[in-house]
Amino acid sequence: MKLVLEPGNLTFRKEEFEITYHYYLCDKSGERFTTDVEDQKNQIQVYNQYREKYGIPFPDEIKEIRAMYGISASKISEILGFGANSYRLYESGEIPSVANGRLILAIKHPLDFIKQVEASANLLSKKDREILIQSASKIAETQKRSVWNTILRKHLFLYEQPNQFSGYKRPDLNKIAHIIAFFNEHMELYKTKLNKLLFYVDFGYYKRTAFSITGLTYRAIPLGPVPANYDKLFIKLCEDETISISQELIGNDNYGDLIKSNIPFDRSLFSGEELAVLSEVNKKFIGYYAKQMVDISHSELAWELNKEEKGLISYQKYAFGLKNM
Repeated sequence: MKLVLEPGNLTFRKEEFEITYHYYLCDKSGERFTTDVEDQKNQIQVYNQYREKYGIPFPDEIKEIRAMYGISASKISEILGFGANSYRLYESGEIPSVANGRLILAIKHPLDFIKQVEASANLLSKKDREILIQSASKIAETQKRSVWNTILRKHLFLYEQPNQFSGYKRPDLNKIAHIIAFFNEHMELYKTKLNKLLFYVDFGYYKRTAFSITGLTYRAIPLGPVPANYDKLFIKLCEDETISISQELIGNDNYGDLIKSNIPFDRSLFSGEELAVLSEVNKKFIGYYAKQMVDISHSELAWELNKEEKGLISYQKYAFGLKNM
């Protein structure tokens, strides 16, 4: 049985979405079939595009919003006027209606959450209302004080909200730092090679799951695919003291930026499947020099079809066709 990937369409909520359809083909009978793994990968592509199109938050963000206020899923469902188990189901991956999704995004802002609490006076005790309003007010003050961090993240990452260019994940600076720590346990890391390792980790994981690991956006430049703002990213990691960068002589007259991790790799931050992809990328490229990594990345359509405009690389369009993973 041969795994086939080809352009296809799937319908969700009366809309058609273009996906890379995965199925197995029997060479003898011509029969097509899928397993649960392929069905899930096909469906996830549709769900991701639907969420992106209508601005519906992803499960991780839905969980984070509730955790921010420290209340139960059933209680926040009650406050927002959802069914008793709705919020828990949304956290587990069920897609909210557009209206419910936007309401969840709205209460990410504490003042909007306070409005919803005040509108639920008939559902909450006076004490509960006071506790929730006080907690949300403190969060609002903290957000005001951290406005510069918010601005900085916008300079580091082109997209804060998940989309096709972030691999449908929000950027995770901590995971990026620990991926660098992982590779640094096995090899010397010069900037050019590290950029390619990050690309193959994210696009390799997307090829398997329809999600990236880091949420980084990649751009096609002459040296191959790189994180879109990689210089700012590495400066930020240096400021956070998770990495150090030094200029080192390579050969007789060339210098390169050597990156060293200042933290131990924490495998508990990663799922089993994420760890498997990290190990696969490490095993494949451990002996490669930067020039070899550049040449290999140039064979990818993700780079070839975006190099002229130095364009951003869509995970959805190019990850499933990755040649070297």
